[in-house]
Amino acid sequence: MKENGFWKVCEALDCERRIELLRLLLIGEKTDFPCVNELSERMDLSSATVSVHLKKLATAGLAISKRTDRRVYYRAIATTGDGERVLEALRAFFLTRPTEERLRRFGDYVHALSHVRRNAIVRCLHKRPGRSLKELAAETDMPPQTADRLCGDLDKAHIVDLNGMVVMPESGPEATLLELTLA
Repeated sequence: MKENGFWKVCEALDCERRIELLRLLLIGEKTDFPCVNELSERMDLSSATVSVHLKKLATAGLAISKRTDRRVYYRAIATTGDGERVLEALRAFFLTRPTEERLRRFGDYVHALSHVRRNAIVRCLHKRPGRSLKELAAETDMPPQTADRLCGDLDKAHIVDLNGMVVMPESGPEATLLELTLA
């Protein structure tokens, strides 16, 4: 099965701190680029830690940076079409002021889509729902016990159900992430 590289965007989002950084960049009070130092103060993290997280988001196409003298400034601007759709969905999500529980569920969802093998399982089950574990393992080129474990992860995140069907969210950032995963 051909690999869909979108899982790398989910991998970049698979961190509470990076999600919080995106929230600050998307709905922060400033319209200008905040610098790494400002963001590190707001998050109570070292500048080096914040910088590493921001670079990961930039590599995934979800942020851009500009340097002025010794300071590096970031903004949530997509450098890909997929990134643009993700940022639009996240902006709308953050404007709803999600609860900690809702943020945790979103984090679980992103985590489940952030692995190339789990991603492959989702795409297989979407094309032909209800496959047996043996068929799924063969098509995704993984041992049956691995496929079973990864299906359990996807079930826990409510991405697939026990019948081997992909659960399509009606709205929210999860719907956008799943749609891009299946593209």
